[in-house]
Amino acid sequence: MRVPPWLVAALTLVPCLEAPALEAPRKVVDYDIRVGFRPESRTLDGREVLRWTNPSDDRVPELRFHLYWNAFRDERSTFMRELSGGRFRKEPDAERFGSIRVTAMTWEGRDLLAGSSFAAPDDGNADDRTVLVVPLPRAVEPGETIALDISWKGTAPRIIARAGQVRDFLLAGQWFPKIGVYEPAGRRGRAAGGWNCHQYHADSEFYADWGDYQVAITVPERFVVASAGAPAGEHRAGGLKTVTFEQRSIHDFAWSADPRFVVRDDVFDPASDLPAAEVERAARVLGRTRAELLAGFHPVRLRFFMQPDHVGQWTRYRDAQKWALAWLGLYAFPYPYGQVTVVDPPEDGEDASGMEYQTFYTAGTLKWLALWPLDGVLLQEDVVVHEFAHGYFYGLLASNESEEAWLDEGFATFVEVEAMDRRYGFTVALPLGVRFTSGDQEWLFGALPSYDPIVLPAWQYCSNRSYGANSYYRPGLVLEQVRALLGEEAFRRSFRAYAERWRFDHPGSDDFFAVMRAAARGTAAQAPLEELIAKVFHGTGSIDVRVLSARCRSLDADGVEAARAGAPKAKGGASPPQRRFAARVLIARDGELALPVDVRLAFADGSFEVVHWDGQARWLRIERTVGSELVKVEVDPDRRLLLDRDPWNNVWVGPDAPGPSAARKLRTYAIAALESALSVACGIL
Repeated sequence: MRVPPWLVAALTLVPCLEAPALEAPRKVVDYDIRVGFRPESRTLDGREVLRWTNPSDDRVPELRFHLYWNAFRDERSTFMRELSGGRFRKEPDAERFGSIRVTAMTWEGRDLLAGSSFAAPDDGNADDRTVLVVPLPRAVEPGETIALDISWKGTAPRIIARAGQVRDFLLAGQWFPKIGVYEPAGRRGRAAGGWNCHQYHADSEFYADWGDYQVAITVPERFVVASAGAPAGEHRAGGLKTVTFEQRSIHDFAWSADPRFVVRDDVFDPASDLPAAEVERAARVLGRTRAELLAGFHPVRLRFFMQPDHVGQWTRYRDAQKWALAWLGLYAFPYPYGQVTVVDPPEDGEDASGMEYQTFYTAGTLKWLALWPLDGVLLQEDVVVHEFAHGYFYGLLASNESEEAWLDEGFATFVEVEAMDRRYGFTVALPLGVRFTSGDQEWLFGALPSYDPIVLPAWQYCSNRSYGANSYYRPGLVLEQVRALLGEEAFRRSFRAYAERWRFDHPGSDDFFAVMRAAARGTAAQAPLEELIAKVFHGTGSIDVRVLSARCRSLDADGVEAARAGAPKAKGGASPPQRRFAARVLIARDGELALPVDVRLAFADGSFEVVHWDGQARWLRIERTVGSELVKVEVDPDRRLLLDRDPWNNVWVGPDAPGPSAARKLRTYAIAALESALSVACGIL
């Protein structure tokens, strides 16, 4: 439904829909930035006043800054050396490159640039210029706030890795000199205070401190600006316009500009956009009253900046965005900001798609996805849910994406699968009733062999594929496994407790493990959870449980094996002796990960038996004498062993058992073929 014109007009006059106050983070850095964009030269001219507060008990003698766009200045940067696929090398012209150069930096009237230098703390690459070290004329005292005046110039690369320009479209991500994080002793297990300011790697993302932003952006008058934060004013003069945005309590800021943007507005209204059934389910699972769950919800302004050839798909973005606000608001905590801005990049700027910032993210679609049968591919919805989830696990729980990418990417993948399943039930619907879910995708990638643990700095994985598998799909699948072990209620309550405890903070992996350990303590899940932490999060453990063999023999009344044709008839018309069968099943486990699993034995008379196996041994033999023939053996019948690398070897079916339907066969063959292709393609993970 289109928003009424009066509401659209009202929204243009209101900076944002004011959110109720949550606990504020400890402010460390505030930015007041003025920047001008010249599209013809692809340049940004900027000046910022940065106020930084020493958050530690240390005297800090130097500052460290991220200059992210220097990753694109030449082929010698660490980013370009690590980049797989040679995306830059496809473009021979100079527009592929970008850079950022600090032209002035002063504190209390004193120049700080003269003694500055570039550092490469991760790999020692002398040609990398993404970390700037600035010695100070005197140390910053504990708790002291200093104000720096910084001028800089940036050149946008051709769009790559979350930033750049194509034609007149610009995505400005990590576009300004950004101070690193000074971690006090004790934060994230740190023994002594120090700077956490890594180089920009091909697979690493970001980590920053909390503060307030005011950003004024000057562009040619014909440009439409989409930005993080809420609009706070606009001024036009001489063919240019300056639009100002403000946002409190964030740690990142991005914006985009394009004269072709078509803007669509809407509002997330909890009164109408929170599904009643989902509220009741969440209240039941979380053990909270409906009033408690709804207390933090408020209207949120939604703005969609669409490409002209994608405008017809904006309502799909909107519907998925409203669902994401509802789902995360119920199972994590209500969204605290007053607005969400969604940018739809052009199709020739695909590297700008699917990137998250606080209160702002880029989505992505193709015009062909509006046509049958491709309209059954819910790419837009999937991207919206995933990217908005980042607004929580990279945004509101400001984890260190460089060192522990899984705390953001893995959580976003988990939420994507859960939320898409609850709302749509599938992500791809094909003719003949064949459907694939996000969970299929998660399992296909997550169950592939891995040579790296999940908890690892982003640049230390053996390959880009390994980073992807261990940051996205594998941890998403392991979180599903933790849920299966703890049970729905215990997991959901712990999940929300973790989110509420660490919002507006900087959690690490051990903080999440502590919450899950508390939920598992004293239960059957305690030992398996420790297995997962030690052998999957911190190791490369895997598991494959299979039916190694199954056999069923017919016995006569005395327990002697009889012919399969049956026992002889009794004389005089008496009832024949009851038939007996000897069933013998062998279950085996490959891999070093030991997890409990159920084995289901099904018999011809419709009866069944479930055998619970703790999985500690390498094999389990099951022997039974029964009154009906064994027709099926199934390992993990309820699909609770989600890390099982090969579920296709979990079932033995007797000769007289009914087969699956044609549709189920087709889907099974398709997934098996895809699994095989992925195993080959990702064989060098």
